[in-house]
Amino acid sequence: MLKITLHYATPATISARNVLGRLDLAYDKLEALADYKALMFTTGMGEHAPIRLEAYPRWSASIWDLVARVVHTALNGTEGAGVSELPFEKHCAFIDDMTAVIEHWPDGFDTRRAAIATAHIKRGRRKGYYTATFVSDLHQAMHSTVFVHTPLGLNPWDLLARAYSWTAHESFALPPRPVLCTPIPVQHGGQSYVPLELVSDPARTGILRWLTKRGLGPSTVDLVTGPCVTEAQFVEFLRRAI
Repeated sequence: MLKITLHYATPATISARNVLGRLDLAYDKLEALADYKALMFTTGMGEHAPIRLEAYPRWSASIWDLVARVVHTALNGTEGAGVSELPFEKHCAFIDDMTAVIEHWPDGFDTRRAAIATAHIKRGRRKGYYTATFVSDLHQAMHSTVFVHTPLGLNPWDLLARAYSWTAHESFALPPRPVLCTPIPVQHGGQSYVPLELVSDPARTGILRWLTKRGLGPSTVDLVTGPCVTEAQFVEFLRRAI
C-alpha cells in the first residue's frame, strides 16, 4: 500500500500536527495493467467517496503521475485531461509551503515503511504564485517554472495535482496515460533478452533493484553492449514487483 500525506510545512518541518490530508492507495489487481482502489481524506472536510482507477500501466511513469490521476478522479471524476487554469482571483486563498510525502507500507506483518517520494510546493513573493519540486527514488528531481493558482477556496489536493501537471508538462491538464513499457527483445542462444538501454526509468532502476532483492543480477549478451534481463524476468517484474 502507498500512503500519501499532505502537510502545511516545508519538508524539514512536517509532522502529525500539520497534516492537511491523507490518501491510501492499494492494488485491487496487481498486473502489468493494474487496478487501484483508494480512499482520500481532507482535514476539515472528511473522507471522499472511494476511488477506483483501472488498467493503469505500472512502471511506465513517475509515481506522481499515478497519484495525480487518482486525485483528479476523486475531485473531478476524470483523470485530469480536461483540467484548465482557474480564473484569476485577486483575493485568493493561498498557502506558504506545502509538502507531500509518499510512503510504501508493506502488507502483512512487516511494519517497516519507506518514504519513496516527496514534493514541495512553495509560494513566491506574491500570493497565488508558486514553484514546485517533485522527487522520487526512481527519478531525478523535477523543478517547475512559476505557475499561478488563485482559487477563492484552497483545496490542497487540487493544488498538488495541478502542481505536478505543471511541473511535468507545463499544463494543468494531464496528458493521456503513459504507455506500458514493452521493449522489443533480442534473441541469443535460444533465449529472449530485454536490453535495459531500451527501458526508461522508473522501470529500468526498478527492475535492477528487484533483481538485487532476489539475489540476482542482469545478464550479459554478446549482441548487446549493456546489461540485459531475460524476457521472462521482465514480464514477471511488470506483473509482480511492488
